Amino acid sequence: MVASKAQQAFTAERRAKAIKMKIDGATYTQIAEALGYSSRSAAHMDVKRSLERHVIEEGLAIEAWRELELARLDTLQQAIWPKAMTGDTRAIEAALKILDRRAKLLGLDSAIKLEVLTVDALDAQIARLEAELNAATIAAADSEVGEAQAPEDPAS
Repeated sequence: MVASKAQQAFTAERRAKAIKMKIDGATYTQIAEALGYSSRSAAHMDVKRSLERHVIEEGLAIEAWRELELARLDTLQQAIWPKAMTGDTRAIEAALKILDRRAKLLGLDSAIKLEVLTVDALDAQIARLEAELNAATIAAADSEVGEAQAPEDPAS
């Protein structure tokens, strides 16, 4: 069954809030309670699905843009190629620039290391950041307790 536009808008807004809460350090339990998910796991799955969809959509958009740029380069190359083949040095320089740009777009010049972010990698990064935040919170609380228990210095 297709969701109504109102339901789709509600779901999109809730997902955006869930992702923001996760980025801000909320646990999936806190997200579920705050946003009305049925469980911690339902909140986790919704955030995961949203991130996966974003990665896929962005990847498709980038690939479409790359194809458009390659088509433009093809058009430019076709326009100057006859002159370049007759030895026109300016046309040869322009052709080399076009070929260089195409090679960069396609990653042909050198092995380029790409970092692919998966949802698992994002979850691991979120978990690492949560652990750092928890450690900092504990350290700050310990510091406050230490200051409260420290005896007053009569010289002060």
